[in-house]
Amino acid sequence: MKFIETDIPSRLDSLPWTRKHTLFLVTLGITWILDAFEVVIVSNVLIAMSDSLELNRIQSSLMVSGFLIGAILGSFLFGYLADRYGRKKIFIITLLLYSGGTFLTGLAFDFYSAFLLRIVAGMGIGGEFAAIHSAIDEFIPSRHRGKVDGFIVASWNIGSLLASFTAIILLKNFQEDLAWRIAFLIGGLLALLIAIIRRFVPESPRWLLSRGQHEPAERIVLDLERLAGGKGEAHKKRIPIFEGGALEAILLLLRNYRWRFLFSTSMSLTILTTYYGIITLIPVSIAPSFGLSGEEISEIFLAGSVGGLVGGVVVAIMADALGRKATGISIAFLSAIATLNLLYTGDFKTSYYLYSFVAFSFASVAYVSAMEIFPTHVRSTAIGMISILGRLGGTLAPPLLVHLSGYGYSYGILGLLSFWLLGLTAFLLWGIFGVEGSKRSLEDIT
Repeated sequence: MKFIETDIPSRLDSLPWTRKHTLFLVTLGITWILDAFEVVIVSNVLIAMSDSLELNRIQSSLMVSGFLIGAILGSFLFGYLADRYGRKKIFIITLLLYSGGTFLTGLAFDFYSAFLLRIVAGMGIGGEFAAIHSAIDEFIPSRHRGKVDGFIVASWNIGSLLASFTAIILLKNFQEDLAWRIAFLIGGLLALLIAIIRRFVPESPRWLLSRGQHEPAERIVLDLERLAGGKGEAHKKRIPIFEGGALEAILLLLRNYRWRFLFSTSMSLTILTTYYGIITLIPVSIAPSFGLSGEEISEIFLAGSVGGLVGGVVVAIMADALGRKATGISIAFLSAIATLNLLYTGDFKTSYYLYSFVAFSFASVAYVSAMEIFPTHVRSTAIGMISILGRLGGTLAPPLLVHLSGYGYSYGILGLLSFWLLGLTAFLLWGIFGVEGSKRSLEDIT
């Protein structure tokens, strides 16, 4: 493998925060809000959508599954393409895919058109995940990387809240057969506006270096330094230049980084199985056990979004201040305890809010720990692969936990606990054998 010697990574990491960093953060980080909006808005308008398009129960469920299928396809395809052709090209293409798929869903005329468009929108979001997280980790100064990644992940809860409020307003003020269409049209137009702004976001200088393109990377960093009013610290590093294809990238990951890949996959599985597991258990199993009404369930989900947002911001700060290992182990342990508390509580609403504050914030440390540990030339491919496995787990967990809860409410909660024990065990092992990424350059970590 060829190498290039450059001081660009150290200069990027030592820069002060500029408005260019803010633009980068806002226009790329919006993906998490859009992802949550898409998932939650469907749940809120699914009855109206099903009635309007005359969908049966199976077809209605496929409106959710279609999005997940698309996300799985997009995660790997665009994850690899982001490593091959650059972060900027892909995060513009994927957002346009999402925008078009979501907007056109609002114009769907039958099951087949709606299902196809849900897959298209899902492919856009799945591809977004790999490309934008690679770009953010590679662009943001190392001392801010944990906070920024954590804040972005926590913003999922903003999208969840926006979707709930949007659905409530639309369903109250428009006929149901029109309200669900407007919801999707709004989501698509919002994404299109963000795609237009993204044209002004630069390519990842680290990716350019990984492809041997030193001069364009130098121009981007010089522009940042002019904006910051001075040059950053210059320490030369050897950067590998990767010229292989998809197969070579996968083999490199599984051969040289297999333990890191296993840890990252464990993080993705824990996050998605526990999230989709609990939000499915609440209406199906927990609500009947506690005698909760439909209105109370909506209130519980809103409270959980607030808890996840507040907790996620706190954990994002902790990830840089205390380190990834200490924060990750602590939050995984507390999440397991909060899950056990759901077994013995007499006040589910309060216990669930406490659970959401801890458990929904785990992603704010787990994702940055999982994504910063791969080299730039295969980072997006790796993120795409762990996203696929995590989403598959998130798809399978709800029916498994619902099946367990059929033997009794407690069995569903114990199943949920087992997923948390997976994440806790993985982080404990990473705490002993893994690398600490807090405030360290990506090159030193990888």
